[in-house]
Amino acid sequence: MTALKFGFIVVEGCGEQTMIAERTLHIMVEVEGEVEYRIVPSTAETVLAAKCFAELTSVDAVLVFLPDGGDHPAVLSATLNGLTDVVLDWNMPIVTTLSYPDGTSLARAAVAMVGLQMEMEARAERAQADTSVN
Repeated sequence: MTALKFGFIVVEGCGEQTMIAERTLHIMVEVEGEVEYRIVPSTAETVLAAKCFAELTSVDAVLVFLPDGGDHPAVLSATLNGLTDVVLDWNMPIVTTLSYPDGTSLARAAVAMVGLQMEMEARAERAQADTSVN
């Protein structure tokens, strides 16, 4: 696997797992440059930050650090739907602390999803290669 770039979106006050996640990434893969951090004021703003990562940077995956509980279910649902839209529109893995509550598992999931995406893209390229004799 080539060197990978990662973006972290951290809701204010939710950064306690970021150092663990960053250290895990460096252990698992070669990380290109610095991890890009963006701090947002609340959960709802993570969608815009993720879209900016997708449109304006070359990160391979985004890790989102959300607060433990406290968010209104409607805000959380809308946020997850928005993040899913970014994933589908930009083919960029986004993992959150909702599914992976600690930095180690969050980093592992991000690396696994980038690896899966790269493997599937490589297979698709081989399948599309012209193998005709004529």
